[in-house]
Amino acid sequence: MKIYKLILILLLVTSCSDADETYYEIKGDEVVYHSVYRLGQEYYTKAHTSIKTVEDADAKTFQQLTKYYGIDKSSVFNEVKKLVKRDPATFKVLKKMVTADKYGVYYDNNIIPNSHGLSFRFLNNDYALDDNQVYYQPSDFNSVVTGADKNTFSVIGDDYSDYAKDKNQVYYKGYVIEGAVVGSFSILKNDISKDGKSIFFKKKKIKEADYNSFKTLRYEELKEYEYKFIAQDHNSFYSDNGGNIAITKKTEITNEH
Repeated sequence: MKIYKLILILLLVTSCSDADETYYEIKGDEVVYHSVYRLGQEYYTKAHTSIKTVEDADAKTFQQLTKYYGIDKSSVFNEVKKLVKRDPATFKVLKKMVTADKYGVYYDNNIIPNSHGLSFRFLNNDYALDDNQVYYQPSDFNSVVTGADKNTFSVIGDDYSDYAKDKNQVYYKGYVIEGAVVGSFSILKNDISKDGKSIFFKKKKIKEADYNSFKTLRYEELKEYEYKFIAQDHNSFYSDNGGNIAITKKTEITNEH
């Protein structure tokens, strides 16, 4: 455990210090890019500095947008690479890997099909939309939430919620929760939710759940059952079995509980 914590601390320290040494600099008529790289066994102990010229960059009009992107009057650059078909006037960095301009939305500099860059916006950490479509963790065509109504789409919960809805359906991580009623839907906890008549785990209905007696377990109850279960009703306990719900009849539990 101590070794694990030490590794985490080292990763945080190295990533922060490396970020401080990553930047664009204008030197006379040139734009140069400073970055840091690390090698194998000396990864945690030694940082190597790289200084490269940003070819074709116009020093007089160059602006750094983030530590990884810059623009001049006619081009957009990712580190030292000049990106093809980008509009510097409308280009914006939304997240480290997500950018947009008048031509579309890009993930890792690859355009997302049918995306609309000028209207694109994040709703929370994972959900986003534009004038054409809705996304969950926008990256490629697979991240488009199929069938979602962009005009009524909204997130249920906080900035890190996996739940969302539109006028017709409820979604978990971009997938439709089949049978969930929008008007009565609410989030419980532990990836469990409900509507006015059913209980759901992630995107699936728990058909075996007794609605009236079903409840998620409090922290004290989780401890009591050694964190094996996340919910119960008067017949059964429920646990997360690798992303699927596992059901244990209460008659199977020993009397010690």
